[in-house]
Amino acid sequence: MSYKILPPPGTAPVIADDERSTYASTPCILSNTLDRDLIGNRKEIEDPTKAIELLPYANEKTIADVTADPRWSRDKACNFATGFDQIVTVWMRLTGYRSRWAEDGTWRW
Repeated sequence: MSYKILPPPGTAPVIADDERSTYASTPCILSNTLDRDLIGNRKEIEDPTKAIELLPYANEKTIADVTADPRWSRDKACNFATGFDQIVTVWMRLTGYRSRWAEDGTWRW
């Protein structure tokens, strides 16, 4: 096999859309690579003094939370943009690669 697909760890945070029963990775949330936006103050996310405000139907969960419940599915746009799994090729393994997740499971990108 010339590549390996690494899924996110169970501790990786995601934002869940309670109305659609979908979830998205933090990088997709910040770049708005989603079927619909989950951030209420989108114009202020570049300002480090402002906290990110989620819309009323969005809340934070972990990969373990959403994969334990079969009603949850990945946001299609985020999944299409490879916002979850990391594809590691043989070449990357030989030359070294950086995981998308820190030791504590948080997203690096």
